[in-house]
Amino acid sequence: MSRPLLLAALVVLFAVPLGAQEASDSVAQALKQGDVFESKRKYDLALDSYRKADKLSHHTSAVAYLHIAMVERKEGRFSDALDDAKKSAKAAGDDKSAVLHALLLRANILVQMSGKPSDKKLKEAEDELHQALAISPNEPLCHFDLGYVLLKQGRDAEGIPELKTCVDSPRTDSATREEARRILANPVRAREPFAPDFSFRTLEDKEVSNAGLHGQVVLIDFWGTWCEACREAIPILRSLHKKYAGQPFQLVGVSSDDDEELVRTFAQAQHMDWPEHVDLNGQVLAAFQVESFPTFVVIDKDGVIRFRQSGVGPVTQGELEETISKALKRPSDSTLAAAAEITAPSGANSSVSASAPASGVAAAPPPADEPSFGIEGWTLSANLYKNPALGLTYELSKGWAAARPDSLRALNSRMEAAASASMLQQHPELSGPTVMIVPKFLLYASRRGDGDPQRPSLPSMRISVSPSRTDSVDLGRFEQMAEYTATAMGMKMTRPASQYTVKDHDFVRADMTKDSGGTKFSHALIETVAGDYLLKIEIFASSPDELDKITNTLQTMIIIDSDQ
Repeated sequence: MSRPLLLAALVVLFAVPLGAQEASDSVAQALKQGDVFESKRKYDLALDSYRKADKLSHHTSAVAYLHIAMVERKEGRFSDALDDAKKSAKAAGDDKSAVLHALLLRANILVQMSGKPSDKKLKEAEDELHQALAISPNEPLCHFDLGYVLLKQGRDAEGIPELKTCVDSPRTDSATREEARRILANPVRAREPFAPDFSFRTLEDKEVSNAGLHGQVVLIDFWGTWCEACREAIPILRSLHKKYAGQPFQLVGVSSDDDEELVRTFAQAQHMDWPEHVDLNGQVLAAFQVESFPTFVVIDKDGVIRFRQSGVGPVTQGELEETISKALKRPSDSTLAAAAEITAPSGANSSVSASAPASGVAAAPPPADEPSFGIEGWTLSANLYKNPALGLTYELSKGWAAARPDSLRALNSRMEAAASASMLQQHPELSGPTVMIVPKFLLYASRRGDGDPQRPSLPSMRISVSPSRTDSVDLGRFEQMAEYTATAMGMKMTRPASQYTVKDHDFVRADMTKDSGGTKFSHALIETVAGDYLLKIEIFASSPDELDKITNTLQTMIIIDSDQ
């Protein structure tokens, strides 16, 4: 099993920019549609779109092959993914950056396919990484991955210098540098699949963490009420919970839902009498790189992952019982336990903390002396939102609260920094700081007054903004975007895209609905232009009537252009 960071290093492939060979609008459109499907885990539809892009490019798109290979890897089709990554490198031609990504992907897949230290696939991965370093000798991710692969083969004398090179590089991101330091402190971390550090609070307000679970065998069930296969697995989990009661065993559920009350009610009705955490900010899912549901992870007494499987089949229960029973009988290994407890010498803390949303959304009014932050500077008084830079005022629904502007600015900064880091990873030839144009959240409000704008609750609304070269909305473009969004999210369009006017200002709107795990919710997608910016307004509600009621509050929105 490969290290999580080796996998994470390749997530940047999703954002590979289109090169000259993707100049065709039809190819670019198919790739972007595939990206939407892939982000929503609609892998079959994503593959259809990427293969369409491949066909339209006459099999010359390195980007299309990369995405095809990435999806195939997620589906566990490793041989196909290796072949398509190789095709990507060939299609890339003289594009060194694209070749580099293909080589890193192939190395990653080979490590995933490998078993014991003498496995030939590890040597193949090593060869791929040497080729990658020949293209980009100063790329820290290449040094990290090569060091990791060498240590995995027991070749510490060769692997340690590679990891030190990664640590010493000024271009290494903090997370990679920290993990490299932890491996250097104890190379066994490269040879065993340790669980990532995590800490979160359950619905019962109990803290669950690596440290607290030390000495126990842990089964983590990554699931969702909306997932049919997850619901089918509940009897298996109840059986395991009963069978190992009274032993040093802990079953923990991590839900991908965005409504804690829904999960609480569902769990009670289904007699899921074990701790449940609703991963509102997605940090635990990201730490374990969960990409499909359900996913079962068994961690032994020393923090090593002994079993991981996505999906449910006729042998799932037997495999889980066998793994758990063996882990319970196996005595703790002091060497592994020591390696699991290592923290980075840098003193940084990489633990996933999910006791509160990472983005910070404290529902409190902004300070009276809030300084100006351009379009991110706004005030809220008696539910009246004012954004002077955009010439925008809007009256929130009565009884609603908004996330603090400083919390949203912090989230926007993290999103921009992540995009910049991703670009530098994709294009190591770039030097110096890279500024990325990333949509910014201007407002997140809800009846509850808490939550994460990236994982909105019901009911709620959010407004994001991005630079625009046009001074009016484009109904045709919006209609196409709304249809893509509905398809990718598995939603049904209930109101086709249409244009309307609020106080002499043009808006476009489309509505859609979805039945998720027996719970229906409605979503309105609205756009308008304010000065040099495109405003994207999204409203989330539990019913069409509630959606209309909230959307009608936009009639209070006033946008005064600077030239008026």
